[in-house]
Amino acid sequence: MRRLIALALASALALAGCSSPSSDPSSSASNVGQVDAISVGSSDTLAPSLEFETGLDYPLDDYRVEWDGSGAALQDGQPLLLDIYAESLVDRTPLINTYDGLPRSFLLAPEVVGQELYDILIDLSVGARVVQVASAGEGSTDEPPVALVIDVLSDRAEGTSAQANPDLPAVTVSATGEPTIEIPDTDAPTTLKVSTLIQGAGPQITSGSFVTVNYVGVYWDDGSDADSEWNSGDIFESSWPAEQAPFETQIGVGQVVAGWDQALIDITAGSQVEIVVPSSFGYPDVGTLVFVVDVLDVWKPEN
Repeated sequence: MRRLIALALASALALAGCSSPSSDPSSSASNVGQVDAISVGSSDTLAPSLEFETGLDYPLDDYRVEWDGSGAALQDGQPLLLDIYAESLVDRTPLINTYDGLPRSFLLAPEVVGQELYDILIDLSVGARVVQVASAGEGSTDEPPVALVIDVLSDRAEGTSAQANPDLPAVTVSATGEPTIEIPDTDAPTTLKVSTLIQGAGPQITSGSFVTVNYVGVYWDDGSDADSEWNSGDIFESSWPAEQAPFETQIGVGQVVAGWDQALIDITAGSQVEIVVPSSFGYPDVGTLVFVVDVLDVWKPEN
């Protein structure tokens, strides 16, 4: 479990300036805390709240499955998107909080998340919540025992199927959620086109929102570049290979092409959208691109 904590601390939106307090030397060996005595509730932010008795020893790692998910069963080696909250069991210092930010991506592999968490998650499904105790470890005086809440999020769009625009390239989805875009033998449009394929029910993207997405982009030969290295249907970019992480960016502030900045405004988390981006809204030296974007998470600091 310490491996996951270290990975998350390296990449999550942890509180600035927080340090690891020492374990309380006055606690007795018989004053042992357990994960079942830690309750999880809601807070004034998106993060969960934890209730527990301080001053206890936690000599062993422990966990409980708060609930299993109703999504796809987790598979060895798959991309893993997690929201993580961690708090010191010594003085309640928050150590990790991705709920008030963006989730973290890993691979479901023992060498990435640690053998113990791997053994827990491999029997669960997307949507599961796990509560864990990471002990300080025998003889440790520089790391506190830590309580963690871990939510398994989906790495694909999850919502209600919507009517696709028949004038845009057809999209099919594999068993893993990866889209395939079929480029027709017709002229590419010269204006920005957007079609919602799956309507999600999560927070809405507004200008300045941070998002986590999975996407694939393919080339549509519009005849503007006779010397192009791509053919229609060739993949231009993709975040879907297992070794890739979902893509994180900010919308509406110029961090991505204008086609994304315009098309993704008002789209909700859980949605899948198809975007046809002509060169005037994308890359003038590339030509027309077609993206299918799965919006996995949306967060804005003032929310």
